[in-house]
Amino acid sequence: MIGISTYGNRPEHLVPVAKHAESLGFGGVWVGEHILQPMDYESIHPYDHGKERPLVVTSNRTMYDAWVAVSAMLAATERLKVTTGIYLLPLRHPVLTARAAITAHQVSGGRFRLGVGSGWWKEEFENVGVPFGERAARYDEALRVLPGLMAGEVVENAGPHYPFKKLKLVDEPATVPIIFGGVKPRALQRAATMGDGWYGPMVTPEESIAIKRDIERLRAASGRTNPFAYEARVRGEPTYESLSQYRDAGFDTLVIPWETVQFEHGFDMTLDQKYRRMDALAKALRLKP
Repeated sequence: MIGISTYGNRPEHLVPVAKHAESLGFGGVWVGEHILQPMDYESIHPYDHGKERPLVVTSNRTMYDAWVAVSAMLAATERLKVTTGIYLLPLRHPVLTARAAITAHQVSGGRFRLGVGSGWWKEEFENVGVPFGERAARYDEALRVLPGLMAGEVVENAGPHYPFKKLKLVDEPATVPIIFGGVKPRALQRAATMGDGWYGPMVTPEESIAIKRDIERLRAASGRTNPFAYEARVRGEPTYESLSQYRDAGFDTLVIPWETVQFEHGFDMTLDQKYRRMDALAKALRLKP
């Protein structure tokens, strides 16, 4: 499957872009997330490769609420898969996340997938009252209860971050795939032992393929045999031939980042410019409507 990451789009363009992507034969869209832009921050992006200055993540990018975006795009399409890529799981209570994910799954006929990550932007956490130092513990605690909540089990949790008494969210299991981001050892361990897939950052093909091998080793060591999707964000101008390295390595999905889609016009592309650019990509990648 070939998909598009929509991060960087104006909110009013999200639905038209999703509908056009579906009409061209793209199989899915990935919805990135940041809730806010701190005016002063010192955090370094994990893929900033040692630059001295903090990476400006949201300049020239209009932010939006992930759940509203997911719902709108699912409602406007019929076949397109919609994935949060990635949703900042430690910023929310897992019961609320599970409820939203279940509903997205139900209203779309199973086309929603929950891509999750722990987050990296300290100042973003602080501005919504979540201690940044607790994010890993909150992430792991949420992951412990999410599968049961979405499976319709009776779940209780002693905490310490999200304590709740016995409850149930759904009668019929919502088989929402959980896709993990991240490249650090703990992130890969989580993906291998708890996930239904891994969504990689925009690194080289060689780096993505090496990470895939690491995850496969971890899955084999833990005895995991469930279906698992390997999904890479590709770098550079994609062509059918240039993506062969990923295909040969067994990647299930290749995602074209919006940084690639927007090309020479920057983030101020008109909708018509976006359509033409997507048309050209679909042709180059030999997609079929």
